[in-house]
Amino acid sequence: MVRMAPLLLLIALAGCVTKPHDPLHTPTDFTADVTVLAGKNADTRREPWMRQGKMILFSDGTVLADLGPTMHARTRPGKSRVLYQQQVLQMWELARTLGFASPDLANFEGNPDLLEAADGELLYVLTFSSGSQRWVFVSRCPVQQGPDEATGQWVRAMAEAAFLRELPEDRILPTRYDFGPDPYAWFKKPGA
Repeated sequence: MVRMAPLLLLIALAGCVTKPHDPLHTPTDFTADVTVLAGKNADTRREPWMRQGKMILFSDGTVLADLGPTMHARTRPGKSRVLYQQQVLQMWELARTLGFASPDLANFEGNPDLLEAADGELLYVLTFSSGSQRWVFVSRCPVQQGPDEATGQWVRAMAEAAFLRELPEDRILPTRYDFGPDPYAWFKKPGA
């Protein structure tokens, strides 16, 4: 029994040793959310990172994404694809490299759902969360100029992860036609 005491002590101490923090380790609850809002007369671009849309990456690799004028900060788009954990790790490392992985560097406090893009402007809202923290980066730019380098690189990576592609030049976007008078006008009060 006396001979086993040092061995038991060694096993007990080995259990107390914590692993060193791995800076490349993806937090188990990391999420990234990108909302692109296009102001009036700012819907002329064909690149997915410069069109109004929403992209969400969850820590399990699920990517939700959609583009279009109905997308806004409170929209939850449909499932686009699922990334491997190695790909999620690469996205986290890209966020770290671009300076988006630290809550201390966030440049917006408040409710991002209340933000609106001005005429001819693209508004980028990048929301990250991990643990009990949530932090937001906001970037505004004229539609002709495009976003700053870090924001553009992150939104482009999110669009590629969601399989969103650039529209070809010869692609004509669908036009909604007016199908006549309002069929519910009869039920409305006069002057409403």
